[in-house]
Order: sequence, then structure tokens, then C-alpha cells
Amino acid sequence: MAQITIAAFGDSLTEGYGLPAYSSFPAQLERKLLEEGCHVEISNFGVSGDTSADGLSRLVEVIESKPDAAYIEFGANDCFQLAEPDQIESNICAMVEAFQEASIPVILLGFRPMNFTPQSYSSTFNAIFPNIAQKYSIPLYENLMLGIGENPEFYQADGIHPNDEGVAIMVENILAEFKVFYKNLTE
Repeated sequence: MAQITIAAFGDSLTEGYGLPAYSSFPAQLERKLLEEGCHVEISNFGVSGDTSADGLSRLVEVIESKPDAAYIEFGANDCFQLAEPDQIESNICAMVEAFQEASIPVILLGFRPMNFTPQSYSSTFNAIFPNIAQKYSIPLYENLMLGIGENPEFYQADGIHPNDEGVAIMVENILAEFKVFYKNLTE
């Protein structure tokens, strides 16, 4: 069976801020998928500190790498900066449209605001990812941080970036979604 290449397109949660490359989310996800019999190679296009606008500005590089599929993971830095939710949604929609125009299937990985985020902002922010997934009929994993919450034992000293163990839990929780995504790519 041919190998499927997936572009991991996101911010520090994708890049693996503070972790060795082999402990990043894409690296751990690739290993788990290979263990499950999925023939994948995941290329890490994560850049720490990127907002959705930053991601949009470097989208061409990702598309030009000609992946078979991609995941989009932006929003955390926008959320921390309390960026305008409509603009975040617009930026991510533009990413999805560009991938679709290039015939590259995508899965959207969402982010949930942390407890210190104002509640009024959080409720508006939380609607972004389901809106996009519904609009473009793409798969959505609503909360990349599912399973680690804000538990300090799963974070690095900054309390924002997951440690190796935290990433392992994130991968375990999302694995079923990616197996379905992979299966749909190979059919």
C-alpha cells in the first residue's frame, strides 16, 4: 500500500515547543498510526507563536509540498491575544478553501480556551471550529487538548505547552479520528 503524506499545519502545539522533535504531536501521532498499520508520513509545518493570520501567510509553502492530506491546527495564539473571532474564522476558512482548491483533504483540529479566558469571549470562540467544519463538510476534532485539561502534570513549566506525557494523551485521544481520516484517504 502506498504511503500517505500528511502535512501537520499549525502553531506551537504542532511544532512541539520545548520538546525534542520526536516528542512533538505530529511525531507521536505518526508513530501511533504506523503501529496501527496506517502507512503515513507526517511532515511538521508547525511554527511556535503563529496566529491564524501567520499561518495563512505561509500556507503556500505547505500546499507546494504536495501532501496527500493535511490537518489545520490554529487558534490557540489567537485566543490568548483575544483576537476577533470573525477574523480567526475567516483566516481558517481561507486555509480550508486553499487546501480544497488544491484537492488536499483536511481535518480540522480545534482548541478550547483555557480557564483564564473571559467567558464571553470563550463562548464566541468555541463556535468557530464547528462552524467551519459544517460549512466545508470536513472532519473536526473539537479540542486538541482533550484529556489533559489544565492539569499541571501534563504541561511544561509555562503551564501552556504540553509535555511529552501530555502529548501522548492528546495522541491517544485523537487516534480514532485519524484512523478514520486515513481510511477515508485510502478508499
